[in-house]
Amino acid sequence: MIKVQMIETRSLDEHQVIIKADGHAGFDIPGKDIVCAAVSILLEHTTQNLTSCRVADNGLNYNATVSCVNDGDKRLLRALGNTLATLAHQYPDNLSFTAKG
Repeated sequence: MIKVQMIETRSLDEHQVIIKADGHAGFDIPGKDIVCAAVSILLEHTTQNLTSCRVADNGLNYNATVSCVNDGDKRLLRALGNTLATLAHQYPDNLSFTAKG
């Protein structure tokens, strides 16, 4: 199962979101797993289009730290969360998604 967490923190001068993902969906074998592919492309698409994002990805653990600097970043992150929640609902045995903050 893939476990994805989005953890949002705010202070007076900073709005940060940490995205953590690990595991394998187990829907099919690696390389043919549609759930794994969907999560991977969603994370890549989102993080590549954010204003300020640092990513560490070793193939098993994915960690992204996002500094939200504008409304566009917030919309992208909200869309990512909504889509991951939809996928988790459709594939509950393969994807777990939680949002905190």
